[in-house]
Amino acid sequence: MECIIRTPRYEALRTADKTIFIVLPTDPRLSDADAARAPTQLLPTRDEQGLVNYYEKVDETIDRLWREKLGRYLYDHVVKEDLKRLDIRPRANPDKVYLTNFPANYTLWVHKKGHPHDPRKDHYLYGQLEPGSPSKILSRRQKTSFAPSSKASAAARDVLMKFARTNNPGSIARALPSYAEDPDILARGAAETEDSYIAREALRIRRARCCWEIIKEGFIQRDGSAISSSPRKKRSRRIARGKDADDDGWAVEDSLPPASVSEYAWGVLGWLLTLFERDEADMEQTVQVRYSPLLLDQIPPSRAERTPRWDIDMPLDVAFYALQQESQAKQSLGVRLLALLINLGSTTLLDFPMFLNAASPRVSGLPTETLEALFAALPVTSATAQFKIHLCRHALGGSFTSARTRPKPQARARPPPRRRIPTGANRAGPVYQDAPTTTQDPGASSVARTYPAMSTSDVLELLTRPSLSDSGPALLAFLLKAELVVSYGLLQQQACETDRDGTWADVLRDGALAKAVEAAFDPGALGGVLDSEDETYVEKRRAALLAMLSVWQM
Repeated sequence: MECIIRTPRYEALRTADKTIFIVLPTDPRLSDADAARAPTQLLPTRDEQGLVNYYEKVDETIDRLWREKLGRYLYDHVVKEDLKRLDIRPRANPDKVYLTNFPANYTLWVHKKGHPHDPRKDHYLYGQLEPGSPSKILSRRQKTSFAPSSKASAAARDVLMKFARTNNPGSIARALPSYAEDPDILARGAAETEDSYIAREALRIRRARCCWEIIKEGFIQRDGSAISSSPRKKRSRRIARGKDADDDGWAVEDSLPPASVSEYAWGVLGWLLTLFERDEADMEQTVQVRYSPLLLDQIPPSRAERTPRWDIDMPLDVAFYALQQESQAKQSLGVRLLALLINLGSTTLLDFPMFLNAASPRVSGLPTETLEALFAALPVTSATAQFKIHLCRHALGGSFTSARTRPKPQARARPPPRRRIPTGANRAGPVYQDAPTTTQDPGASSVARTYPAMSTSDVLELLTRPSLSDSGPALLAFLLKAELVVSYGLLQQQACETDRDGTWADVLRDGALAKAVEAAFDPGALGGVLDSEDETYVEKRRAALLAMLSVWQM
């Protein structure tokens, strides 16, 4: 018998005949069950009508049948996911899967009710104490009695994805909340008198302000616990008081901020990104600028008329929450969302300096390995290169050479007064008397961004800027400097003669850039702050950059 995986929660064993046994801990301290939870009606006593109503332990055949069903479910939804997470590939799909034992103090019973010679039989697994009073338990069961199953939810997501791939994104997005909606729609909406559980939950989507709210943890609670009727409502008094409200720890748990993406909402996030990606592809064919108007509608409009949108905290929170997940599939969703935001930032519809202000601290907070993987995974486009250049300059402490700058905003503070967009090539289009105040003409000449100027001398100045002494910030500075050189160099190599910085060819030819790289990526200059592994990483980065510079000189 071979052990294919062992975790603190279980152990999975495989036999030679392709049967898997899942073994659970038998220590009562590791179980949430209580032996006193077992049923007490154990005798087949007849009532006044001659009917019986009692429990008895199941026989060996029924016990084996249920352990096989539960074993198969645990293998498909728990063991396989753990194997995938640990990068362990099973040799073959098992023919049978058995749960060898129930957790401590769990017992399987058959409830017999009705005629004594042919009663109705229902099976129950007893052991866990269900939290809450009997009235709350009954209310919770009533709310979840018509809730969709996991299989039905997966089928619904599959249908949504097929709709997204075969229909116009704009027509489908009308069902999503957005900041482009008429604010009076909610007031004209029907009252919540629906009996259907799904209908009541669907009404919550209409009350959301944007799509980021519907994927946030707590918007839909699958365990059937009570939920507020609207995500906009203020917290209850019990929650607001914190841990003083209760001694059972319930309020302390609720005080934690909800995750940006719920455990069950990753599929919905992937569907949303598919809509936005198709929308920006359609827009690129129309106006030769790749961005998604549907994504723009998920960002709050500015207070002043005809000014770029700037509050992108919620989509950035979603993107960077996904990037920090262990699953590569979830990380890829974060990369896709950030790429969509970068494309939107290549237009005048989004405030680019505010975008950098919001993204820079999140980028700096990522582990070096995650940030390096993010830079490598982003699509190789001009917009991505421009974003990387200005992001690296912002994170390294460089200043914009453009005359129009904004102070760095404080967290959750109101933005400074918005400047008016000047007339000319970068204006979002002519303003008409009857034009909507939150939309802009999507013409290519009107929305294409002209990025702040950055010269080769700026790159050299940032390269020669000393790195911090702490090993963590120092490694981050090395990574940002390397990405700055690569992205700026690729832009210069691809630019036409009129757009290329004339100094670029000179610093390549006379070796000034190579000398700056040599000096900037000298681990010894930090006085032994880096360990041997980090020094090796920096030296490899320096060798790769020097090799790239030699290619660009040709």
